[in-house]
Amino acid sequence: MSEQKSQLKHDHQNTGKQVSNDVISTIAPGLEGYVANRLRIARAKGLLPNDLYTPDDILDEVTLRVYEDFDAMPEVEDAFRIKLFQLANTILDERIQQEAWQQGAISLEDVLADEIRLLSEIPQISRDADGDIIMAEDLDDAELEPPEPRALLLEDSFEDEIVRQIGLDRAAVKADDQRRKLLARFYHRLPVQSRILLDLWTLGKLSVEEIARVRGVSPEQAQDILTRIQRRLQSIHAI
Repeated sequence: MSEQKSQLKHDHQNTGKQVSNDVISTIAPGLEGYVANRLRIARAKGLLPNDLYTPDDILDEVTLRVYEDFDAMPEVEDAFRIKLFQLANTILDERIQQEAWQQGAISLEDVLADEIRLLSEIPQISRDADGDIIMAEDLDDAELEPPEPRALLLEDSFEDEIVRQIGLDRAAVKADDQRRKLLARFYHRLPVQSRILLDLWTLGKLSVEEIARVRGVSPEQAQDILTRIQRRLQSIHAI
């Protein structure tokens, strides 16, 4: 039995669930941030009522499901970490039943294939005659997730994660509120499943192969989505 599973078993038997949640957070350090962000976006888009679920609620459910099938949990540390993300993903998908890809018999791979087209159609970024950064509004917004009207900027820590992972100049981004607002707007316009892949890459700190395993898609498809997002985000910094 791995050290992580041994610690979870000890906590479950002797100290209760909250300590076990702490152990889970140690094994998968990006999990809580990923869960918190998905819940925040789901509430902002009206997919979940405010304050219905907290990150701890989801982690509690992850812990419960680990114990329900404890002997079947992977022994290898990396595999166990991926399993925790998979469990959290399943729970979140169950709670956010309004997500379009869950309605009907459409596969996630089919949805992502369609989202690749949508990513290519997100309006390009440029500057107007006065030198202000703008996003061309020549796309039918009904095809994309609408921007979150109340969120002018992303949370600082999340913005930092995106900037770091994409490889942008943090000082330059932080010094330009227009770029920061545009970054937030771009994020909220991403199709649902593409945004989840980005969350797993930035907040979850997972590799492309791990993201593919968590979401049940091919590494090539996950890489294609992330590369397209990365190129568009880099264009914000390049103009």
